[in-house]
Amino acid sequence: MKALFLVICLTAFSHLGFAQQTYAPAAPLPARNLAMFGRGLYPGNDTTYRLLKHSGFNTLLLSSFYIHADGDLYSGDSHQPIIHNGKWVGDSSYVRRVIDLKKKSSISRIEILLEGRWYGQPPNTFDFISDWYDPAKTVPGIVTGIGEQSTLYNICKVLKEVLGADAFCIDDESVYDSASIIAMGKIAAKLNMHMTLCPYKGYTYWGDILKSSDVNVVDALYLQCYDGGVKNEIKDWVGALKPKQPIYPIFMVRGSFSTCDTYKGSKSVAEIKTQLKGFKSDYPEMSGAAIWQMEDLKNFVRMGCAVKEPTSGSAKSVAEFLSQLKKALKSEL
Repeated sequence: MKALFLVICLTAFSHLGFAQQTYAPAAPLPARNLAMFGRGLYPGNDTTYRLLKHSGFNTLLLSSFYIHADGDLYSGDSHQPIIHNGKWVGDSSYVRRVIDLKKKSSISRIEILLEGRWYGQPPNTFDFISDWYDPAKTVPGIVTGIGEQSTLYNICKVLKEVLGADAFCIDDESVYDSASIIAMGKIAAKLNMHMTLCPYKGYTYWGDILKSSDVNVVDALYLQCYDGGVKNEIKDWVGALKPKQPIYPIFMVRGSFSTCDTYKGSKSVAEIKTQLKGFKSDYPEMSGAAIWQMEDLKNFVRMGCAVKEPTSGSAKSVAEFLSQLKKALKSEL
């Protein structure tokens, strides 16, 4: 009788919305992970998403997104909120395109790149994560902590529920508060999501996160090998962090910063292939690599770099550029 009463109560609670929601497991990392960072994809267009679906790349990191002081999440492409007052208010066509990405597609995993401030920019994303993760703190208009009613939890929940995101990626280049990012990993675990890291410097900071995180939740690192990380050697990061997770180098293509020339470590397809070959020699376990970023592939084509600066590459369409990059990465992995 007591058991029957318990079942009735649980059923009633479920109908009233009190039952804890369970979430489908996030997509694991592909055995050989070819990843593309995707600035310029909000809201995007059907042609670009179709190219990505048939590109041979496995993981798409949608970028870049910023948390603001009021708890809203903004798209860096449009400088408009996509989450406002705890609810999705972003473009509906974007949702449709993202949800469709995995259908009859090479894309099997979708990550959300959370980006923070650079030098001289006002506080955002990781400043606020650091301020809000502690439930003992009081912040006007914000539910602090990482519980299911918290502002931070809700942002991640909406990304999971609306976009079907498998992971969020941490691109912290200014705040470096490991305790708050470790707490974000706990949110990911509650939502059956993963969390990945995107360092360009700071062995100690990233190492502290790895040591205190579940390897099944924090499951990869994307290492910036351009701009501030242009001198990064993957062997140094492997030696310093000794991670159980794979490290994937990120390469920046020509066309970045609106130039066909080499700038801040941008490389041609041939140059990427050469550097990747060296990384593979130093780190034989390397099982993937990433490209920064889709908008720069478009810039390369728009600027006519293949004609204007032949040493930058030969691609005359985005589809051709994607194909060249895929072949170059796969050949060295």
